[in-house]
Amino acid sequence: MNPGDKLRLQVEEEMLAILSKGSTPLLELESMYRYHMGFCDRDGKPVDVPKGKYMRPVLCLAMCAALGGDPEQAIPAAASLELGHRSSLIFDDIQDKGMERNGRPAVWTIWGAAQAINAGLVLSSFARIALLRLEERRVPTNTILATWAVLERANIDLCRGQFLDLSFMDGRSVGVAEYLDMVRGKTASFFAAACEVAALIASRDAPTVMLAREFGLKMGVAFQVHDDYLGVWGDEGEVGKTANDLVEKKRSLPMVLACEMAPGFPQVDRATLEGWLKSEGPRPEEAAVVKSFMEDIGVPTRLAEMERGYLGEATQVLDQLELQPEWAERLRSLLERVVERNL
Repeated sequence: MNPGDKLRLQVEEEMLAILSKGSTPLLELESMYRYHMGFCDRDGKPVDVPKGKYMRPVLCLAMCAALGGDPEQAIPAAASLELGHRSSLIFDDIQDKGMERNGRPAVWTIWGAAQAINAGLVLSSFARIALLRLEERRVPTNTILATWAVLERANIDLCRGQFLDLSFMDGRSVGVAEYLDMVRGKTASFFAAACEVAALIASRDAPTVMLAREFGLKMGVAFQVHDDYLGVWGDEGEVGKTANDLVEKKRSLPMVLACEMAPGFPQVDRATLEGWLKSEGPRPEEAAVVKSFMEDIGVPTRLAEMERGYLGEATQVLDQLELQPEWAERLRSLLERVVERNL
C-alpha cells in the first residue's frame, strides 16, 4: 500500500469511528449522511463506491509529517477537515441544484432539500466533535483550541466565498481578480486550513505555520482553476458530476476569462457572451459555439498558465520550509496531482 492510500484509509477509519460513536437514533437521517460519505446506499446498506478524493485530509497528514510531526496525532483533525468539507458539499449541491456527487444522485435529489440540510448540519457537528479526539492523541489543549479556531475561520471563509459565488449569478460582470477572491474563500480556505492545522500539531513556530498556510492557499486556488477547466473540458464519466458548466451557464473561470479576452476577437464580443449568460434556458448547441470560441481565443491555454503559475508559487513557498525529504516529495506529488487529475 502506497503512503497516500494508507493515509486515506486511516482518515476513513477515523471518520467511521466518529460517525459510529455519535450515531443518531433516526436511522434514515443516519443513512442520509452515510450515503453522502459513500459508506452506504440510500437504504443504509454498506456499499463499495468511490468516496471522494480526500485531498484535504491527506494534505494535512503529509504536511504534519513533512514538518517533523507525528501524522498519527493529526488524524482526528484530518477527519474533521473531510467531514466539514463534505458537509459543505451537501449545501453546495442544494444551492447550485447539482444533481450528482461522486457519480451518484446528490442527497437533496433523493430526500429533498429540507432534509438534506439536516444531514449537512449533522456532518458539520461531527466535524467539531472529531477535534475532541485530538486529546486522545496527546495533543495539548491549547493546540486543540487553536486548531478549532483555524477550522471555524475556514468555515467562515468558505461561506463568504459561497456567498460571492451565488452573487455572481445575478447577471453582473465579474472580473478575474474578483473571481479568484471568491475561490480563495470557497475552495482554498480548507486547503490552507489543512496545512495550518498540520503545522500547529507539529508544534512549529508562527512563521512556519503561516508559510504552511500560504502553501495550502496556493494549492487550493490551483485546484479550483483545474476544476473549472474540467467543468467545461472534462470527461463527465471520469469527473463524477455533470461536466457541462456552459450548458448550465455557470460563471466559472473559463467564462470569466472569455469575457475579459473577447474584446480582442471580433467574432464574439463581451456583450454577446454576457447576453448569452443572462438568456433563459440552456441551449446545448449554443454552448458548443461558445466552447469553440473559447478554444479559438486561447482560454484553455490561459487556464493552464494560471494553474502552472499557482503551482510555481506554491513550490516557492514549499522551498522556504524545512521539511523531511521523503514527505517533501510527497507534498510535491500532491501538488502535481492537482493539475494532472481527471476528476
